[in-house]
Amino acid sequence: MAPVLPVPSTAPAARALPPVAVTLALAALLHTAFWRLVGADMTAYLVPWFDHIVATGPIAAFATPFSNYAPPYLYCLALASLFAGWLPAITLIKLVSVAGTGALALAIGHLLRRLGAASPARGAALVFLLPSVAINASLLGQCDAFWAAACVMAVTAAIDRRHATMLAWCGVAFAFKLQAVLVAPIFLALLIQRRVPIRLWLVAPLTTIALMLPAAAAGWPIADLATVYLRQGTYFADLSRNAPNIWSIVQMLPIGDTPLLGLALAMAIGATAAFTARFSAQPLHGRTVLAAALLAMLVTAGLLPKMHDRYFFLADILALALAVSAGDRRSWLIAALVQTGSVLALFAYVSGIAGFAAIAAVPMLVATWRLARPLLQPAANDNPLLARVAGMTSSPEKPSLMLSTARFAAKVD
Repeated sequence: MAPVLPVPSTAPAARALPPVAVTLALAALLHTAFWRLVGADMTAYLVPWFDHIVATGPIAAFATPFSNYAPPYLYCLALASLFAGWLPAITLIKLVSVAGTGALALAIGHLLRRLGAASPARGAALVFLLPSVAINASLLGQCDAFWAAACVMAVTAAIDRRHATMLAWCGVAFAFKLQAVLVAPIFLALLIQRRVPIRLWLVAPLTTIALMLPAAAAGWPIADLATVYLRQGTYFADLSRNAPNIWSIVQMLPIGDTPLLGLALAMAIGATAAFTARFSAQPLHGRTVLAAALLAMLVTAGLLPKMHDRYFFLADILALALAVSAGDRRSWLIAALVQTGSVLALFAYVSGIAGFAAIAAVPMLVATWRLARPLLQPAANDNPLLARVAGMTSSPEKPSLMLSTARFAAKVD
């Protein structure tokens, strides 16, 4: 089926975005402010991994397990290690993260052009200006931008109905970080709703495996590679680790030693199953695919236990893309709420004050509610052309499908 053509945006808010040069200048100042700061994970994990690569060589380093991150990010560190004699380790690690932000900005620009946004270049530049992105790269030196960029490319491919490409990007995202699974429900729903052949579903795991093979070829035990994600969930016992979700609020309550992990998992699994079932029965096109992907992130990360402060990173990015492409006040409010929640959660991590995570959960929950309301209206075929072909006309007793679609699109777009 041919891809759905984008609808050009005429929203005045999109035309009001600051020029690219101004945005990048402000982003440079923001990144500079964070550059001299060093997070705890940098000294405890990232620098020792980098030093190991420098000491043993960019290829020989992978002969033995030396990190609890998947290999694709470590490949990036190995490439950066070639410049170890020129720049300090922390600087090189942070430059790798900023390069990931650049890839993410390019992915957002591609998505915005596909959606017909008025200012895709300006919207892409805004990625660098997001406080959560600047903190992630220039302060923490993390690699979340890489898997988020792959997820954004997967969303764009989903809009174009290029399902093999969508699944390949999903595989790339998952190879970088397990967090990519948080947005998986929307892709699963699209595969079911569009009746994508099962054989194509294998593209995602095969892509992930392919990206693990270089490390395996260098000597990294395959059994260790296969279980790297399983071990990460055992590192802490908290119901939430500074994540801006409902469990940060719950664990602040005087509930004693009440075991809630099982309840949290049951709620998350139930909500994810309901989400997948709901959207597997509802055709999604254009910007509604993006909105549903954002909702998937907010629902899964909002209900799953053992989430971290950085696990809403992709939600920040998708919310920005939705706001720029839609250009209306409601979408910008959702983006602002999501960003506020993420930044407060990051502050909880940096400061060690867990109470900020509970506060951060409030704007995140409000954003989820405001986004979900129009998306969860009764399902309707939102393609007027298909409605005409099917001969679906209005009657006094039953409003037309096209009218229902117009109302749905007005709320989402």
